[in-house]
Amino acid sequence: MPRVARKDINSKYIHVIVQGINKEKIFEKDIYVRKYLKQIKSKNIECDNIKILAYCIMNNHAHFLIFAQEIKELSKFMQKVNCSYSNFYNKINNRVGFVFRNRYYTQEILDQYQLYTCLKYIHNNPVKAGITKYPKDYNYSSYLEFLQEAKIINKDSYKLLFGECEDYKKIFLSIHNNDDYEYKIFDIKDESFEDFYKRFEQENKIKICEIKNNKGILEKFVKESRDRTEVKIEELAEKIGVSKSLIGRLLK
Repeated sequence: MPRVARKDINSKYIHVIVQGINKEKIFEKDIYVRKYLKQIKSKNIECDNIKILAYCIMNNHAHFLIFAQEIKELSKFMQKVNCSYSNFYNKINNRVGFVFRNRYYTQEILDQYQLYTCLKYIHNNPVKAGITKYPKDYNYSSYLEFLQEAKIINKDSYKLLFGECEDYKKIFLSIHNNDDYEYKIFDIKDESFEDFYKRFEQENKIKICEIKNNKGILEKFVKESRDRTEVKIEELAEKIGVSKSLIGRLLK
């Protein structure tokens, strides 16, 4: 599910990923996670067109499944949450500067299969990382909110995921126990630049050396590579065969 420019997102269901700058463990302590979740809940009240459908906070990144009436509302919500948390994190650690890596990352969800796969993927992050054996054993995800006490997830979330079905817990458990929901969900922290550009060549049927001759593809490649990998501007410019200043302009 490749990244789409935010202005071109049509779906109201969106997978959102935030990550600490330089993969810094910005959620390593319990107090950090609790603060971030508190900001999510409070800013969600302010932005009533945003519905949190699922979340998982790891030590250096976080995943969300969000319903947004308008993409601009999502941008406003994420800006409020991350700005508030950055101020807290910098103050408590006596530091200055950016806390989050670049901007947050988005993937639009286009159908119910992707929706349920993303739901399962988010809750299985701790299992994938080897932190817990089962998603129910992780304290900082929404998994147990669907089965026990709801804190951030609410009735609107249930309806947006499962419709009017009253026994949503049964559906929820069946999704997480169903191996059919294995659609590839990209995780920005996992992909190397080399793997990214090889896949980009295959998906777009173009060689990297030819990208500079196609402005639209060039801009797409530059923005996606910076979103998904740790590639430096210098390395990116050298690989494509363009100037660093051009890369800088494309990223604005």
